[in-house]
Amino acid sequence: MPDLTVFSGTYAEARGKFLDAARSAGAHLAHYRHDAAKGPEGEELYLDVAVLGRTDAPNMMVVGCGTHGIEGFSGSAAQTAWMREGGAKRIGRDTAMVFLHAHNPWGFSHKQRVTEENVDLNRNFVDHSQPYPPNSGYARLHPAISPATWDEETVRRMFEALESFRTEQGEQAFSDAYNGGQYSHADGFFFGGHRAQWANEAFRKAIRTHVGHAKRAGIIDLHTGIGPFLDHVFLCFHPSESPAYERARAWWGERAVNRQGSTHKALAVYKGLLVDAFQAELANAETTAVVIEFGTRSRPDMQRANMSLRWLRFHGQDNPGLSKTVHAEYVEAFYPSEPEWRTAVLEQSRVFLDQAVAGVGKE
Repeated sequence: MPDLTVFSGTYAEARGKFLDAARSAGAHLAHYRHDAAKGPEGEELYLDVAVLGRTDAPNMMVVGCGTHGIEGFSGSAAQTAWMREGGAKRIGRDTAMVFLHAHNPWGFSHKQRVTEENVDLNRNFVDHSQPYPPNSGYARLHPAISPATWDEETVRRMFEALESFRTEQGEQAFSDAYNGGQYSHADGFFFGGHRAQWANEAFRKAIRTHVGHAKRAGIIDLHTGIGPFLDHVFLCFHPSESPAYERARAWWGERAVNRQGSTHKALAVYKGLLVDAFQAELANAETTAVVIEFGTRSRPDMQRANMSLRWLRFHGQDNPGLSKTVHAEYVEAFYPSEPEWRTAVLEQSRVFLDQAVAGVGKE
């Protein structure tokens, strides 16, 4: 039975456990402090980097968590558990494991997916000097799914609007409109922002500083919310049959590329992904990138959770009692409390983290 004490109730607790485990494992540490935001108790916020193995290793495996804030709790636990139970001993001589803790520490600490500016960090890695990608489908959906009230009748009407769009436009168009990212409604869902977020710039700096020398580099960006309960899903965005696609398949098996278990009938064409920025920052290296999602609730439940966050941010202050209840439900959707779910996260992550560090070290 895995040690579930690696899971935490707050960002500060998770950070403390991560740093303690990293120090005990002999990691080289670096810290990037958020200079303009604090946690809910006024605590400082950081992107922390722990390098296990040679800091100048030619082969670097990066494992990050917290791109979507609250989703960092499970990723942090997986990182901490791997270090606590001696994962560093399984790193090859020419390889290093690089853990990035809390890509979006504001969202992590405040238990929200977004940044302090309501920006989805995983849609923010676009060229902000250029015109933003249009999303006319989202513009059409926004008025129907952005109510000022929150009750079951309102939720029912929102889902009716989503289903009407899906029926009329098709599953792919619906997924692109709802999930793909939008840059027109700052008070909406999956908003990519109108400038690079602090978390965007900190991530890029950390990659250049700690991985920029690598000849071969991989990344796993850990998330929650897509996939069946008690299992995980790989999302690989490399072109089919490309060298990077084939490396992902070689390292983790067929499920790394076939999207086994995805609860999305059609995966959106996403814009501004963190894994794209990782590859752009390492243009001279051989790179392999995947997202791994720990499944939590059904897709309708996750859609409800996402819509509830928009209400919480922009209208929840008018009803504190209801806000407390809605936020507790939101947290449970992205960070389930069931011991069997947390056990599955640790058991499965140990396997794919070992596979990752072994794969990047193979010539």
